[in-house]
Formats: sequence, C-alpha cells, structure tokens
Amino acid sequence: MGKGFYISKPLGFVLFGLGVGAVLTIFALSVVYAQEKRKNEVNAIDDTRTLTTAAPHSTSAPSDEPWDKYRLPDTLLPEYYNVTLWPRLVPDEQGMYIFTGNSGVAFKCVKETDLIIIHSNELNYTLTSEMHHAKLTGLGGTSAPVVLKTWLQTQTQFMVIQLKENLQVGKSYFLYMEFRGELSDGLGGFYRSEYTEKGVK
Repeated sequence: MGKGFYISKPLGFVLFGLGVGAVLTIFALSVVYAQEKRKNEVNAIDDTRTLTTAAPHSTSAPSDEPWDKYRLPDTLLPEYYNVTLWPRLVPDEQGMYIFTGNSGVAFKCVKETDLIIIHSNELNYTLTSEMHHAKLTGLGGTSAPVVLKTWLQTQTQFMVIQLKENLQVGKSYFLYMEFRGELSDGLGGFYRSEYTEKGVK
C-alpha cells in the first residue's frame, strides 16, 4: 500500500460542502457590501439638506489654539455624563428623520482655564436664556463663571465655550446643553437603517 493522505467519502463530502458554503458566503457578503456602498453613494449625492449649527469660528492660517487641535485639552476631568437621546422613527413635515436630546456632564477643573471644549458634530443647539448654546453651573457651592461666547469649530468638530473668568482648580462644575440633529442614512454618527420584509418597510 502506497503512502499518501486519504479521507473517507463522507468526510470528503462534508469538506466539499463546507468549501462551497464558504465561497457562497463570501459571494453573498460581497453583494451586500456593494449594495450598501452604492446606496450610501446615492444618499451622499442626493442629500442636499444640511443642518444649521452654531456659527463656525474659522481661521485662515493654522493656529496653536486648543480648539484647532484634534485632542481635547487636559484642563478638565469628566466625572460623569448624562445623555438623553430621543430618535423619531417617523419623518417630520420636511421628510427628515430627526432626534432631539440633551447632555449634561459634571467635571472637575484640574488646570486653570477659561475654555470648555467638547466633541460636537452636525447638531443644532437650543439657545439658553442668555443666548448661548450651553449652561454652566457650579457644584458643591461653587459659583460658575459666566459664559462669554460659544461657537462650533467645524474642522475639529468641537463646541467651544469661552468663559468670562477662569474655572477654579479643584472645583466641580456641570455643563448642560439641548440639541437637535438628523438621523443619518449612512453608517456614520447616529444613524437609522431600514429593511423590507414581505413587501413591508
């Protein structure tokens, strides 16, 4: 009897079936991927609606300002977040799928600063009674500085809150904002997806 590698017929059929299954799975996944990619390209072209956001603050030359860097500064240390999101799964009067929400963050000041910088992208903020996009309060009897101005730094996707005075090192504060945004049809950010089953969307 010669040397070699032999397998039984049943094992051969099982291995052949697994191979065919793997090829079919790869083919099916590539078809689904191509459909999603095409759908996203069409949505990107057709999506002419844009959300208005806080007035962008632009600079003509690169700067060393903290809002022009892609990392948050190390001046504040978050202690906890409270985020509420309410997605609407039925389009509004303009045919847009939107969400509303609010966020609150308690943080401690670890280095003296008159800036609060948070991540933000494509949100419409509700103005406070002082006509700013955020409300700052002190915790534990601490008084909070008054907000001087707020703006959205679009390139780095930051909301910048500038204060009239510096935050005090070792003191805790609470920042609150309300916002509205659009549920994306793509796969970025807060998005929705849909499917059709037996003719029902």
